[in-house]
Amino acid sequence: MLLNLCIRNYALIDELSIDFTSGLNVLTGETGAGKSIIIDAINLIIGERASTDFIRTGKQNASVEALFSYNNLLVDDILREYGVEPEDNKTLIISRELSLQGRSICRANGKMVTVSALKRIGNLLIDIHGQHQHQSLLDSKNHIRLLDLYGYDEISVLKKNVSSLYNKYRNLCKELESLKTKHKDFEKQQDRLRFEVNEIEQAQLKPDEETQLEEEKKILENAEKISNVLEEAYNLLYEGYQTPSIIDNLNKTVDAFEDIKDYYQILTVVLESLTNMLYELEDISTTIRKLKDSIDFDAGKLNVINSRLEMINRIKSKYNKSIPELLTYKEEAAAQLDKALDLDEKINDLNCQLANIKTELIKNAVELSDKRKKVAADLEESISKELKDLNMKNVKFKADITVENDDFGIEINNKKTNITEDGIDKIEFLISTNPGEPLKPLTKIISGGESSRIMLALKSIIARVDNISCLIFDEIDSGIGGRTAQVVGEKLYNISRKHQVLCVTHSPQIASLGDTHFLITKHTESGETFTRVYNIDSENRVSELARMLGGAEITKNTIVHAKEMLRMAKKVK
Repeated sequence: MLLNLCIRNYALIDELSIDFTSGLNVLTGETGAGKSIIIDAINLIIGERASTDFIRTGKQNASVEALFSYNNLLVDDILREYGVEPEDNKTLIISRELSLQGRSICRANGKMVTVSALKRIGNLLIDIHGQHQHQSLLDSKNHIRLLDLYGYDEISVLKKNVSSLYNKYRNLCKELESLKTKHKDFEKQQDRLRFEVNEIEQAQLKPDEETQLEEEKKILENAEKISNVLEEAYNLLYEGYQTPSIIDNLNKTVDAFEDIKDYYQILTVVLESLTNMLYELEDISTTIRKLKDSIDFDAGKLNVINSRLEMINRIKSKYNKSIPELLTYKEEAAAQLDKALDLDEKINDLNCQLANIKTELIKNAVELSDKRKKVAADLEESISKELKDLNMKNVKFKADITVENDDFGIEINNKKTNITEDGIDKIEFLISTNPGEPLKPLTKIISGGESSRIMLALKSIIARVDNISCLIFDEIDSGIGGRTAQVVGEKLYNISRKHQVLCVTHSPQIASLGDTHFLITKHTESGETFTRVYNIDSENRVSELARMLGGAEITKNTIVHAKEMLRMAKKVK
């Protein structure tokens, strides 16, 4: 609830602090004393439009600060969204400062926030009904919420089902759309990918093939030279040519050393080395002979190798990749082609899921709509009864439920229907205030006083489930008196058992039922006018009620009447 309101340099107020209480808080005072100024100040706190005209004459700025206690997790969510950490004790200080330069500074728990943040938070904390703009009743977007609150026991489970199914439906639609887009993009690439995979596969590339082919090419291109060198080497080492070969000479040397080794022992080591060298040279000679015999220049084979290398270079150049990279690319492209089958399966699976969810969503949404129609009929009957109690006997009230066509919506009963997480219904409260007049939207037909009384009728019915904790009724008694004013007061008191209620009133019947009574007065001192607020009780309260009963002159009769009102109010309580 609203615990404290502190106002500085605002209109007729220089400095004012009001401690509000739970239950019914009534604010009274003579016309022009400044009751509306306090409501205007509260409007600033909840994000309504600011004007430099509100700044007290001669001052550079004005400020309003409010202390709330609350028990709504949505408030915590909004605070965190703007970087404000909620207090553990669930209190919130909202302040707003206006300057003559036109600046408006908003703070929540000391941290600067935007005006839109105040409006969002204010919508959860306070509902003002009367001559001012911040009225949930006048926003048709709230009508479905009010109807559903009224029929909470019958509607809540179905509404949760519809909300859950709708969110699943929307998520599946998004996922399906994403997969279809991927599949469409993939289809554009499919032919190219298949061609590339086939082209690389037909090339039958091997990781080391290019190196081997280049080596074979060099050998074939230089076959004659290689053969001549090998021939000459073999002759020098083994065959000899006009002169003995190296191996022949080495054999003679070994044989000669064998003859003298018994007389010259020092040659033993040298002889052993020469013998090993002889064996090794013979092996080398054999290898050279085999290599020489293997050299066979084949022009046809060279052409095949050149053609193969040309093909390899062409495909490498086309893809700008090496052979290992081409082989990897082929595997990746083949894997992408395989994904097409997976996408088809996923799309088919999602289509099945979507069809099932859609069937359930339609079923629950239609059932919810049917329930709402029954609840709407009950609400209309209850509102009519409440309005009669409030002396609005000729007023007709209707909770109009319609379904909007939407070319992109869900097909229900062969019509494309708009659907949201609230279902398929669009709900707007309609009213006719005079006999013979057609029903019109509530926002277009009613005056402030009528609005307050109709909101009072609604709040009287749904107070047990409404989660806005502080309700402000500004001059709800406009145009009424006597028994009707008494009924209005009793209804306000009943609502205040579960909500904090602030009521600006000229009606002594309503004022007498207040749990806390604030008197607003206007004084002139040294040529300046000031608004003051007093928490009155006992004799002061009797005097104020007597003034409200009798006007400017307070008589013994009005005093007696005022005391009787307070005594009767205690009985009502």
